Amino acid sequence: MNAFKDADEVYEYIGGMFETATRTPSFVQATAGTNLVVLVRQTNPDAAILVDFPGQTVTTGAEALEGRHTVQLRMSSDNANRFWQGKLNFTLAMAQRKVKLDGKRSVALKLLPLTEDLFATYKQRLRETGRDDLLVA
Repeated sequence: MNAFKDADEVYEYIGGMFETATRTPSFVQATAGTNLVVLVRQTNPDAAILVDFPGQTVTTGAEALEGRHTVQLRMSSDNANRFWQGKLNFTLAMAQRKVKLDGKRSVALKLLPLTEDLFATYKQRLRETGRDDLLVA
């Protein structure tokens, strides 16, 4: 069974975390001048999220697929849920082809350590919205 019932849930939770990241000072500083725009394509359910770090915007759905990006990240929605809880080893998942990253990889990979500060925020958001079923032990 998939973690999320539909793309709208993916946008609410995973898209919501990217919105938080685009406004987090450490991300703003780390992405300044990089032109880093990430297209996140997820499966089960299918969803698309375009994260424009310099522009501090997040676009979802068909509109996200129309935007220009410098990096494309592909993974299942379940793995995205695990990632935002700190339960997915990103480097190992890339080696196992569970996560695929194309484009300006070096810039995107430099952001990985910054995401750790947001894991507690994501888990708290799940608890506050009654989605304890999405928490990974």
